[in-house]
Amino acid sequence: MDELLLTGNRGVIGRVVGPYLHRCGYLVRTFDLQDGEDVRDLPALRRAMRGCGAVVHMAAVIDDEAGSPEEIIAVNLLGTWNVLQAAREVGVTRIVSFSSLQALGVAKGERAPDYFPIDDDHSLHASRPYGISKRLGEEMCEMFTSAAGVATVCLRPAMVCDQQVYAAVASARERQPSAEWEPYWEYGAYIDVRDVATAVGCALRRSINGHHRLLLAAPDAWTSAPSREMARRLLPEVPWRGGSEYEVEPGRTLVDISRAVQVLGWTPQYRWTEQVNQ
Repeated sequence: MDELLLTGNRGVIGRVVGPYLHRCGYLVRTFDLQDGEDVRDLPALRRAMRGCGAVVHMAAVIDDEAGSPEEIIAVNLLGTWNVLQAAREVGVTRIVSFSSLQALGVAKGERAPDYFPIDDDHSLHASRPYGISKRLGEEMCEMFTSAAGVATVCLRPAMVCDQQVYAAVASARERQPSAEWEPYWEYGAYIDVRDVATAVGCALRRSINGHHRLLLAAPDAWTSAPSREMARRLLPEVPWRGGSEYEVEPGRTLVDISRAVQVLGWTPQYRWTEQVNQ
């Protein structure tokens, strides 16, 4: 049985990813601040990682509202550095690290995208602490791969939804339809937490070399009108690069996940209409 270390296992995503990986046959070791384990503690990480073939690194201050700028940078950047350093020392051969759509700097009203659909080649404009920490964490992973030859996969999920989030967003939009785009529009981008888990599994199993940064989103957009119509209505100045696929699938996501599908052999399964109408 393959052993791996999962950091941040008690988080919203970790609570789903951990059991999923266990069902896939992995022996999952865990490392979480709620258990007194801090990714800023390099010796502790080194001990926890010894004997593992892979690391799934999710431990982080999860957004700009969850901590001070100093805390976000300290935990997210030093934590990622320590994970990479420990992995180099103990001989880990695969690292899956969690980044975010916010690394691009186009979420939560930070700025408009350079174009639609957003893809993994989009320029990085993050200027807030959380996005900066994810942007720089990706660069650390890339440099680690270059120096150590170890494959790194940085997953960039859009808004991650479980049943509680689906219900909260659906309720807010029912009470106030303009909640879809006020105070900012997130392009209808989201991903089910169960699809995040399967992406992690694919990133561990797939034969991968080098460094990869991969956007994760559901195949559909959580919008009240066709995706292109919403883009034209709310951000008319943003250039459109989409093709005929948006005529075939008017509700198609505005986040291009084709690279994740190609690199990981991954296909998201869950759509918001099925979840909010349960």
